[in-house]
Amino acid sequence: MRDMSKVLSVKLWFWIVIVANGVFGALMSSLRAADLAESWWGAGNVQAHDEIYERINGYLLFAMIFILVGIAVLVSGRVFNQLALITSGSLLFVHLAIMLYGNANGYGSPGEWVAPLVLDVVLAGTAVRALRQPSA
Repeated sequence: MRDMSKVLSVKLWFWIVIVANGVFGALMSSLRAADLAESWWGAGNVQAHDEIYERINGYLLFAMIFILVGIAVLVSGRVFNQLALITSGSLLFVHLAIMLYGNANGYGSPGEWVAPLVLDVVLAGTAVRALRQPSA
């Protein structure tokens, strides 16, 4: 049971979510904006401003990552678990919205969102599990 607690640690999954969104969201959007614009919009549909939008999205994601790192480093206990649950719900909303609205408008593919959605749900599950534990 002790090993399972390590695997289901809210802090561990919070950091996994930070790294995944940092690398595959913020960093990739910032460094590969032109490629992402072409991939998302299609080579024939890319306009001059699309690369700028993709890069700005990456920069905005960095702001979110910095906030999440601050939470992970500065907050602990029940409040951390509550913030992890709020974070997972917020990310789940955004990832679902991009997946569904984007797909409906020819932007990207739903399959690209499976990993982020799984991470969002796992983080939520670990946070709920932790919040249900009796306080020490």
